[in-house]
Amino acid sequence: MTTQEIKDWTIEDIEVMTEETAKEMAIESMVIKEHNVYFVDFGGYFGYSALVFKNKHHIRYADDYELHHKGKTPEELREWYIEALNNKLYTESELLEPIKSYDESELKSYYLRNYYGMQETYVSIWFVGTNEERERIKKKTENMIYNPVAFAYYDKSKEDFVNHHIELYNQFEKIQEQRTYDPKYMESAFYSEMSNHEYYINWQGDWDVCSCFVKCEYGSDKTYRDYLREGGFSEEIITAFETARRKYIKACNEFDVL
Repeated sequence: MTTQEIKDWTIEDIEVMTEETAKEMAIESMVIKEHNVYFVDFGGYFGYSALVFKNKHHIRYADDYELHHKGKTPEELREWYIEALNNKLYTESELLEPIKSYDESELKSYYLRNYYGMQETYVSIWFVGTNEERERIKKKTENMIYNPVAFAYYDKSKEDFVNHHIELYNQFEKIQEQRTYDPKYMESAFYSEMSNHEYYINWQGDWDVCSCFVKCEYGSDKTYRDYLREGGFSEEIITAFETARRKYIKACNEFDVL
C-alpha cells in the first residue's frame, strides 16, 4: 500500500496501516516513551501526520493529523506532535511514579484505558452494526479473555498480557487513591471537574463533580457536603472543595460566563 496506490487516504486506510508500511512511507521516525512514531505526509485531507506503534501494533487512537492543526507548517507540526505525544504516552515505569497533579492523573488513566491495550490484537466490546454482525462478534469472543481495563477481548494466548495490564492499572489506582488524602491535590481536582461540568450553571453540579471521586446517590436536597461525606472524605477535603468552589465561581464572575 503506497501513496500511489491510494490517492485519497481515508481514516480507515490509515488506521489499518501496518508498521512496515508506515516505516516505508515515513519522512522521519523516532522513539517517544518506548513507542515508535512515524511522520508521514499523506497529502490531501490528512496531510503531514504522526502515527504511533508499539509492540508492532498500531496505537491508532494516539495518531495525530494535519487536518486538526490547519495553518501550521511541517516544522511547526513536527514540534507540536513531539510535545503532544510526550504528554500523552507513558512508559510503565512512569505510570507508577508518584502523581504530581490531577491533570497528570487523568492523562495516565486515559493512556491505560485507551492506548495501552492496543499493543495487542483485540475485539472491543463497543459495537455499532447489524444484529448479524453482533452475533458473529459474540461467537468470536466466546472463548476469548475479557480485559475490563481496555473493555476488550483478547486471545487466550495473551492471558499474561491481560493480567499484567489489569495489575498495572490496579497499582496505578492505588497511587491515585493516595492523593485523595492531599487537600491541595483535591482542591485542584475539584476545580478541574467543576470546569468540566460547567458547575457555575449546572443545577446538579455538586453531584456531577463529587461523583467523579466517590460513589454517591443523587438527591435533589443534597449538597456537596452530603456527597463527600458519603464517600468518606474528611472535613479537610470538604474544605478543599469549598476553596475550589470559591475560586471557580470568582473566575466565572470575572469572565462573565452568563
